[in-house]
Amino acid sequence: MMLKHSSFSFVLAGLFAAASLSTASFADDIKLKNGETITGTIVYESDDLVKIEVAVSASIKETKLLSRADIAEIIKEAPDNVEFAKLEKMLPTASLLPASAYKSMITTGPDAFLSAFPDSAHAPKVKEIKATLEEELDKVERGFIKLEAEWISPQQKEEFKALTASKVRLLSMKRAAAGGNYNSLIGAMREFETLEERYYGSPAFAESIEVALNVIPSLGGQLQKVSRDVEYRNAEFERNRETLDEVGKAQIDAARAREQAQIDAAIDADKKNGIKWITLNGRSKDAVDSYINLAVTELERIKQLDAALLKTQAEQLVEVDKMIAEGQLAAAKTKLTEAAALSGKSVSKSRSSKSKSGPSSYIAALNLKLNDRLAAEAEKEKAAAEAAASQSLAQNLKKSGEGEEDGEGAEGEGETEGEGTEEDAEKSEKASTTDAFNALSGVKKEEKEDAEDKPKSQSSSSSKDKEERPRPVSVDDDEGGFSLGMLVPILTGVLVIVVVLLKVLGIGGKKEKEE
Repeated sequence: MMLKHSSFSFVLAGLFAAASLSTASFADDIKLKNGETITGTIVYESDDLVKIEVAVSASIKETKLLSRADIAEIIKEAPDNVEFAKLEKMLPTASLLPASAYKSMITTGPDAFLSAFPDSAHAPKVKEIKATLEEELDKVERGFIKLEAEWISPQQKEEFKALTASKVRLLSMKRAAAGGNYNSLIGAMREFETLEERYYGSPAFAESIEVALNVIPSLGGQLQKVSRDVEYRNAEFERNRETLDEVGKAQIDAARAREQAQIDAAIDADKKNGIKWITLNGRSKDAVDSYINLAVTELERIKQLDAALLKTQAEQLVEVDKMIAEGQLAAAKTKLTEAAALSGKSVSKSRSSKSKSGPSSYIAALNLKLNDRLAAEAEKEKAAAEAAASQSLAQNLKKSGEGEEDGEGAEGEGETEGEGTEEDAEKSEKASTTDAFNALSGVKKEEKEDAEDKPKSQSSSSSKDKEERPRPVSVDDDEGGFSLGMLVPILTGVLVIVVVLLKVLGIGGKKEKEE
């Protein structure tokens, strides 16, 4: 009976060595009647036939078809051994796996195994595999990414953007190169093109040179075969087309036209974006031959690159990146200039401003990053200076305010004095008016001033003192006399009467003029 294998929803990449070791450790044995034993994995069984897959080498497997009439005994590996061999292939995990992939692996792998074989001798090891997968899942959910054996935190991704992006590009290039067909090899060279244009000077670019030198010869060999076969394949298409009726011809022509339109659109987009390794039109011999020429030219050019020198430069530039992150800006600026000069470049010639596709090289990205940090430091210093100036001004204003408060007190006193002066002026004016009236009344100013200068207590003396003052001389009533105080009013009255009489009688200056 054929063994049932649990299905896995996610296929992991880059685990060939582990797979080969696991196959050697856990396998099925088929003993033949001639005494030969075949070790491998039984992949198919029927009543009269058995298929077994045998490992010839680490990467090559051969399938043998055996008749049950020739088989003496079949010794199958225990089911838990077979499943455990599959679980071992999960570690180490591939790079850049999303959280959903980890969850699927845990469910269909360790959880399924422990559910099916709870008493297996492999259970402790399976639990360790599960713990490792859960630990990595936790990291991914917290924003970490795995690049081969390296885990990069969210903070590192933000701080070292260009360096991280270049590593991702290199990984994509390696994965595309592993595809083997000419389309995937072209994809690998497109990644190399991006690395050279945007991450020149990075460790990833230095490493990608070796990958490119392996990819291009393989690509060239496949393209030569395509060039030889393209005319034959086009002719074969036409022969098959002729065997169809009109409806069939219309359908196949429409499908062919749609495919060609998609290819043409992709080529136009690549040319518009300045891509060197454009989409290949495999139906055109001219297009294929042009691609072969491109491969030859690029191979010779890339061979001229000094990979060792670029690797040394990359190491120094990574140090510059770290210096910038640590705030050693002056030292980073000096080292960046020195590192850039290794490849004949200068920082000033590197495009440091951002474009739609980003900086033109790792050198330019570091120069831009350094300038941004220097500008930020300058802004901080400016802000600190402005804050210090503001604080100093506030202190000066505070001191000035305290002085003004003292001045206001003095001014208040002055105002009080001024107010007193105004009051004195009013008193003086009143006094002048009173003096004038008293003068008309015949009262002497000296007597008035003496009266005002006397203390209040003296002015309010008793009636006894008033009676003791000398009385003015007067004529006794019995004697027919009058007081001196009546003299002025009497004389005034007499004078008025005389004036009136003179005017009535016409005696005066005015009458004399008329005469």
